[in-house]
Amino acid sequence: MKALIAALALAVVFPLSSSAQSASLPAPPDDTSAFEDRHPAGLFSAIVTAHGQEMIMGPARSFQIMPVKPSETFSTDVPEIFVVFQLHQHDSEFKVYGRWIVEKGEGASPNHVLGTDAMILTIEDESGYVSLERPPSGWPVGDYKVQIFIGTGSMDMDPIGALRFKVLPVQTAS
Repeated sequence: MKALIAALALAVVFPLSSSAQSASLPAPPDDTSAFEDRHPAGLFSAIVTAHGQEMIMGPARSFQIMPVKPSETFSTDVPEIFVVFQLHQHDSEFKVYGRWIVEKGEGASPNHVLGTDAMILTIEDESGYVSLERPPSGWPVGDYKVQIFIGTGSMDMDPIGALRFKVLPVQTAS
């Protein structure tokens, strides 16, 4: 009789608890597929790839970083590629990370990581940038993306999205 009661209790409790747990489990932290193909949003009011950046005095007498020659195409001889962004108001210090990847390029393996950069932003900051200098072997002609992450340290990085651009031979890029 005790065995029958124990079996009934197990049959009732385990299916209920396992279905309740599966509905409330969060997505694995390594699953960034939802962020891979979308333009970065949320914290950013604007974000672009550009040939450069410049600091100007803003309307509130604070410095703002503005893109110079925004573009989605770059030539193989460009010395550095920038991601320049404007921020919505925020109430804590954090870092913005950029990871440059050659998705498909001449002489580069698919999804080859070229490099990373990060910028610390304080509460007062309204804008910023990350950049990558031309590799010693040059920019491979092809399709690129810059994955954007935010966080408070290298072990605390949340994916925000990706910006895509192309590197073209010198005569066809803008």
